[in-house]
Amino acid sequence: MTLESDLEVLNLKSVMRQKLVEVEGVPLYSRTAENWGSIWNFKARPDDLIICTYPKSGTTWMQEIVDMIQQGGDPQKCARAPIEKRFPFLEACPRKPWPFGEKEVLLQRDSG
Repeated sequence: MTLESDLEVLNLKSVMRQKLVEVEGVPLYSRTAENWGSIWNFKARPDDLIICTYPKSGTTWMQEIVDMIQQGGDPQKCARAPIEKRFPFLEACPRKPWPFGEKEVLLQRDSG
């Protein structure tokens, strides 16, 4: 491959970006805005832990640290599932309910 062919493959104009939409005075990505009702109606349970970080400020790193604390520092327990399964993003608005505890994650993994 040449640099020219690499640049043709990496056509930056073809990268799709989500549009920002204002919801109650806050700019949100269009996909998030479309699901704002579900997000707004989210009810945290007493044992839920919400991680809130600024974009591109180490969210995944923070999730891993919190999981390590919750699992007593056991790296094997932390490797039980991909990070997106262990810590669902509220704004991702999944089509099916996310499991919230380790038991639910294991049950879903074993049944699917």
